[in-house]
Amino acid sequence: MGAELYSIPAYEDAELDRSRIHLLRQSLGDQRCREVVSEVVFHLTDRLGLLRTALDEGDAEEARALATRLAGLSEQVGLSDFARVARDLVGCLSTCDEIATAAVSARLARLGEDSLLSVIVFTEQSAL
Repeated sequence: MGAELYSIPAYEDAELDRSRIHLLRQSLGDQRCREVVSEVVFHLTDRLGLLRTALDEGDAEEARALATRLAGLSEQVGLSDFARVARDLVGCLSTCDEIATAAVSARLARLGEDSLLSVIVFTEQSAL
């Protein structure tokens, strides 16, 4: 009697609300839209790193504040899935559920990479 081994993919496709980018482009213009998206992506990347540090150090209050900020910023550029997972992390931190916090923060990290890349690529390609 042997054990079965299941493989769980550690990758998620990001969903991008393209209408947010189009709305930004209409209200700001093409060049300013790209600048804003680049700035938001920079801040999201920075806060993801700070979040990882806060979680590693057990600073739940700081992690909760960073996850809340990640959710708000990501909504601005159409990363609604990323924002939802960030809000899920806020909930896990609020209930002090360490196992759920670890799982959701890992998911946020996986989703973050593809999300940030997808918004940059879409913004650049749609400008052509």
